[in-house]
Amino acid sequence: MPIPLKAFAFVGSGLGVASHLGYFIHGEHHMEGMRIFLAFFLVPAFTFATILRYGNSGSYVEASTITTVITASYTISLFSSIATYRIFFHPLRNFPGPTKLKFSKFNHSSLVVTEGTKNFQTVDRLHKEYGEFVRVGPNELSITAPEAVNQILGAGTKCRKAEWYDCVAYPEKALNLERNRIIHGARRKIWDRAFSAKSLRDYEGRVKIYTDQLMSQLNANSGKAIDACQWFNFYAFDIMGEMAFGQSFEMIKSGTEHKLLSLMHNGMASIGPLTPIAWILPLLKQIPGAAKESKEFVKYNTEQVARRKQYTPEAPDLFSFFIDAEKNDPNPMHKDPNWLIGDCGLVIVAGSDTTTATLSHIFYHLAKSPHIFSKLREELDSSYQAGSYTEFKDLQEARYLNGIINEALRLHPPTPSGLLRVTPPEGITIKETIVPGNVTVSTPFWSIGRLESCYEKASEFVPERWYEKPEMVIEKNVFVPFSAGPMGCVGKQLGLMELRNVTARIVSQFDVKFAPGEDGTGLLEKSRDVFTLALASMMLMFTRRER
Repeated sequence: MPIPLKAFAFVGSGLGVASHLGYFIHGEHHMEGMRIFLAFFLVPAFTFATILRYGNSGSYVEASTITTVITASYTISLFSSIATYRIFFHPLRNFPGPTKLKFSKFNHSSLVVTEGTKNFQTVDRLHKEYGEFVRVGPNELSITAPEAVNQILGAGTKCRKAEWYDCVAYPEKALNLERNRIIHGARRKIWDRAFSAKSLRDYEGRVKIYTDQLMSQLNANSGKAIDACQWFNFYAFDIMGEMAFGQSFEMIKSGTEHKLLSLMHNGMASIGPLTPIAWILPLLKQIPGAAKESKEFVKYNTEQVARRKQYTPEAPDLFSFFIDAEKNDPNPMHKDPNWLIGDCGLVIVAGSDTTTATLSHIFYHLAKSPHIFSKLREELDSSYQAGSYTEFKDLQEARYLNGIINEALRLHPPTPSGLLRVTPPEGITIKETIVPGNVTVSTPFWSIGRLESCYEKASEFVPERWYEKPEMVIEKNVFVPFSAGPMGCVGKQLGLMELRNVTARIVSQFDVKFAPGEDGTGLLEKSRDVFTLALASMMLMFTRRER
């Protein structure tokens, strides 16, 4: 007697619920995308073959019908179980947020695309609508409560890095992507040597070389409209090449873009809209022909590492420390070649994009507000001598200059969407709100930097708040543009060195204003969120100063 189709539907439905409650609801599965993807194709094929071989009739129609019933009932049951749990039973069910975001992070990505906004702008709108705690995904909260920053990112945090960090550069490793604190600590020691106080002093001369080159180009183009963002990108990339690999990309000298720029920007282009569903990135990289730009960026990094290993630069660079660790450090983890390749990508992105973005926004505000420009020049004229032996030390004490840099970082953070973390199993309490354990959380820097609860006159560019008017910084702990704690940016001091040096040189030697028809709106509205910022152009005129 043949088994009725209802029985097969019941079996499929039971398996759907069981796989959700017994497997998908437990642990992390973000790196299993390919296996899950293949299972959804191979299991039905196996089911069909089994029924065809052992069924009562051996009929293709019967095998196809039963397989379809089981597969359809399984799929419907699985997703119904997931949806029911996420809406009615998930630990985050009582947190506010759009209903569709509770179902799937695909809806988050879709929201970014359909609204035509950047991810951090979408999240900012949600916070204005729903408050300080917003459920932006099935298992994710975005939090703008000031207390959250230190609890999630501070030195004593119990939170760990989220699954996102495994996905974005798969299969390479990199310091900033390492989730295991012990492994991160061991690798961080190598980076700390590369950015020690002695190493930073040695780097000063190299920064001067490229600042001088940029000044020469600005002199050659005095009074002409040029794309400031592009030239700042050339500057940051050339320094990055020198610091990392002992050789410049010579973009400042040539005035032309190196292929690495387009490789990097194309490779990171998908990260912005796909950040909410980062698990799809490893899946795409395993599909032939997919994620081509990302794969080309990794290929370039691999080739760059191989070339760097073939020579020893006259003065140590960052890779001098990395290669030495690979050869001589007793810890075997440093011998994994994926570290060099991944850290190469980290140096390229973190060593260029963040500096470029901050410089561009600094000069947006200097061009927009002549009184700020004049006050900075007055400070520099009284205490700064370009090219002097104490140039870098003097700039560390330039209060208004440092205030301008801090304001640019506050209003235009290099990673505007914030950093994703996972709460400890026991959860955390933020502002009397209990956040459950094993939940992804973030503190969106762009939104927090504009909160009146954290900064007086938060929407205004006021450099004095960082030294002369400290009462205007209401919540000091929320200002973490380089992150904080043991996961904080190891290259912070080098980045500040570059920002101070090139800003001081330009303001001391050039008048700066928007080119005709330019007001900086394009920079603010058309730059893309790719975790860091891929900048739109901004046309400025740098004119030699008349003394």
